[in-house]
Amino acid sequence: MSPLLALALAAAGVAAAAPADPEAAYFAESRERLKALVRLDTSNPPGNEIIAADYLKTELAKDGIASEIFTSSPTRSSLVARLKGSGAMRPIVLMCHTDVVPAAAKDWSQPPFAASEKDGYIYGRGTADIKSMCAVEASLLVWLKRTKTALARDVIFFAEADEETGNRQRHIDWLMKEHAEAVAAEFGVNEGGNTLWSDDGPYEIRIQAAEKEYMDLTLVAHGQAGHASVPRSDNAVTALARAVTRLSMHHFPAQVNAVARGFLETQAKSAKGELKSAIEMALSAKPGPILDMAADRLAGINPEFAAMLRNTVTPTILAAGYKANVIPGEAQATCNARLMPGVRAEDLIAEVKEAIADPSIEVRYDPPTREPVGTMPADTEFYRAVQSAASELAPKARVMPFMAAWTTDSQDLRGRGTIMYGIDPPVTEEDGNRIHGVDERLSAAALDWYARFLREIVLKVAAGPAAASQKAR
Repeated sequence: MSPLLALALAAAGVAAAAPADPEAAYFAESRERLKALVRLDTSNPPGNEIIAADYLKTELAKDGIASEIFTSSPTRSSLVARLKGSGAMRPIVLMCHTDVVPAAAKDWSQPPFAASEKDGYIYGRGTADIKSMCAVEASLLVWLKRTKTALARDVIFFAEADEETGNRQRHIDWLMKEHAEAVAAEFGVNEGGNTLWSDDGPYEIRIQAAEKEYMDLTLVAHGQAGHASVPRSDNAVTALARAVTRLSMHHFPAQVNAVARGFLETQAKSAKGELKSAIEMALSAKPGPILDMAADRLAGINPEFAAMLRNTVTPTILAAGYKANVIPGEAQATCNARLMPGVRAEDLIAEVKEAIADPSIEVRYDPPTREPVGTMPADTEFYRAVQSAASELAPKARVMPFMAAWTTDSQDLRGRGTIMYGIDPPVTEEDGNRIHGVDERLSAAALDWYARFLREIVLKVAAGPAAASQKAR
C-alpha cells in the first residue's frame, strides 16, 4: 500500500474487518465504502484518482479479488477487476467513475469531503455523482465472491478516471486504445439514467438507453479596430451579436427516436393538462413543421423533455474588447452543442453556418473524439432484467427508456459494441439539483435500495435463474 493511500485511509477511518454475514456486509460495506471514497479528494482537476484506485484494489484484495490499475499519467488511474464466469455468455461490465467536480467548502453546510451523516443522508462530493455507484459495484463483486455465486458471465468492475473534465486529452481515449479488451463486454451499466426517489421509495426509473454527444464551438467575428467615437459597419461586436441572435432563434429539426418515443409514451400515461397535450402532439406528428411546432410547444412546458427531440446549441461565453472607447478587432462567442445520437459534427456545423447566414463569421470547433453512437435497444436480456427487478423491488414505479441530454463515457464502450445502460442511484428532485452543486447528498435508504436493485439485475443477467433463486433476501 502506498504511503499516500495509507494516510488517506487513516483519515477515512476505514475498518479492516468485514461483518461475518455476507448479506448484512453487502449493505453495510456499500455505505462504508461510499464514505471512504468521498473522503478521498479526487476533485478533477487534477483528479488524483490513483488514491481511489489504490483504495478499491486494497478492498477487493481482502476477499482475494485481483484487480489491475491502468495509469495514463502519474495519478490518472482506472481500476479493473474481474470475477470469472463459466464463459457460457459474454461478460457484463459494471462501470463508474472515481473523479468528482471541485467543491468550495465555504459554501457547504457539511464539509464536502467528510462524508458526514445527518437525518438519514450521507453528505459529500460524489455521494450522488457517482462514488455511490462505485461503492455498490465493488461491494457487489465482493458479495458474489463470498457467496460463491455461479456465474455464466464474467462480471467486470470498471472504476474509471477522468470522466468529469471533458477535455481533449481524455483518459478514456488512452484506455480504449491501449486496454479496451480489459472492459470488453456484451452488456454494461453505468451512470446516466435517472431514478426518482420519494419517502415511499423509487417512483420513476429512467433507464438511459441513449445520450447526446458533447461538443463546444466558437463563433469568431473579425472587424476593423478603431475609436468608438466613429461607428463602423464592420464592428466585430455587432456582427457577433447578430450571429448569436440568429443561432439562438434557430430551431434545429425535431425528431422522435425510439428511446425518446418510449419515454414520452410512458410520461403521457401520467401527465395532465398542457403537458399531456404537448406530449401527445409530439408523438403523433410526422417529421416536419408540425413536429417542430410540437417540440417548440413542449419546450415551453418542459424543456428537459423537449431537449430529447433535437440538436441544441447554447451560447455560454462572450468575449470582446478591452476598453470602453475602443472598437475591438475581434469578438468571440463560445457555444455548447449537444448532438442527437448518430449525428455527425460536420452536419451540425453546416446547419449552424446556414442559420448564422454570415460567411464572415468563422466557426471553430473540435469534433468529438469518438464516432457517433446510436440508441441502445429496449428489448435485450439486460433491459428485461431491469424491468423484472423493478417489478419486484419497486412495483409502483414507472419504468421507461430514457435519453439523456448530457453525456457520459458509456459512449466509448457503446462505440466498441457493448450495449450500455445508465441506471443511477435514486435521488429526490431536490437532491438531483444538488449534483455538481452545494451540499450534495444521498439518502442512505436510497443507497441500500440501489444495492439491492443492482444486485438483482446482475444476478438475472450474469448468474441465471438458479443462482438468483439462491440469493438471500
